[in-house]
Amino acid sequence: MLRKQKDLVGVDVGSYAVKMVQLTEGKAGHRLVNLGMALVPHEAVSEGRIQRPEMVVETLRKLAKNLKIKPGSIAASISGYEVMIKKIEMPTMTEEELGVQLRREIAQYVPYKLDEVNVDYEILDVSKSRAKYMDVLLVAAKKEAVGSYVNMLRTAGFDPAVIDVDYFALSNAFEATYGVFAEENIVLMDIGASKTTMTIVQAGRPLFTRDMTFGGQSITHRIATELGTSEENAERIKLGLGAESADRARLEKAFVETLAEWTTDVKRALDFFFSHFPEAKLHRIFLSGGSARIPGLEKFLEAELGIPSEVCNPLQHIDVDAGRFDPAYLQQIGPQMTIALGLALRRAGDK
Repeated sequence: MLRKQKDLVGVDVGSYAVKMVQLTEGKAGHRLVNLGMALVPHEAVSEGRIQRPEMVVETLRKLAKNLKIKPGSIAASISGYEVMIKKIEMPTMTEEELGVQLRREIAQYVPYKLDEVNVDYEILDVSKSRAKYMDVLLVAAKKEAVGSYVNMLRTAGFDPAVIDVDYFALSNAFEATYGVFAEENIVLMDIGASKTTMTIVQAGRPLFTRDMTFGGQSITHRIATELGTSEENAERIKLGLGAESADRARLEKAFVETLAEWTTDVKRALDFFFSHFPEAKLHRIFLSGGSARIPGLEKFLEAELGIPSEVCNPLQHIDVDAGRFDPAYLQQIGPQMTIALGLALRRAGDK
């Protein structure tokens, strides 16, 4: 799950839409071959979990057909809801020795039986707190959840060559866009329709991960209620389309109240982070996901949290054929494609 290495289509299945990104790698770097998204029926995904896999399968098939992407190898990711990630300290040893010892001691770190989970790990660095110890990133995902997800992708006609985790796909996309910030702790927040994925990275390594149960749908619902309008119209207003005709005071109330709730959740997550890393400083926040496009969101978070914030567009440093892809469209859709792009950076044969 953890390492980058023939080109794969990145497939991101969200509660609002499925996204696909296809890249090719040349001497000048990565080049965009294809990308697109298709909306998922509302009842298909609920609370971050797939409830109607047959609907998702149909959406995946239609999107692949529209993009002229042939059935083949893909990289996909599972949500943090289905994954447990933990940084542990282990005595310094080889990777082979570590694998043997973790199999013996897995019950200390994972609240499941070994035969119920897929386990992966990566040695991060020498421990800063104990001599002759090393930091290890441990990832465990329930086999049942991974198996059902893989079966759904195969039913749609794909071969899942890599199953990643949203946190790592997000981090890989950021690194490909901005490089590694060796001296800064960076907060990455991918804000979807109903779930927000947060990871704090230090020198390209995940330091802290958290999933939060808020997203753009909560603002849509609040706008619809405040203005007495349909969810569809509320969605357009949320993105700044037709907002000039709405009651400005009520619209502002809907935004401010919802964003205040979001900020409370973020502060709670950051408080937990600081309880484990009391000396750490957070230098910047980068926002992605469909709901990162909400007008003024980055300024609101920056004012409330006191941390410089900006929207991340991972397509801005990807080589693009301007005759084939409309730059304005890429600028608009870019933040939504972050996890899919992070997956497209993976290679068949990755661990």
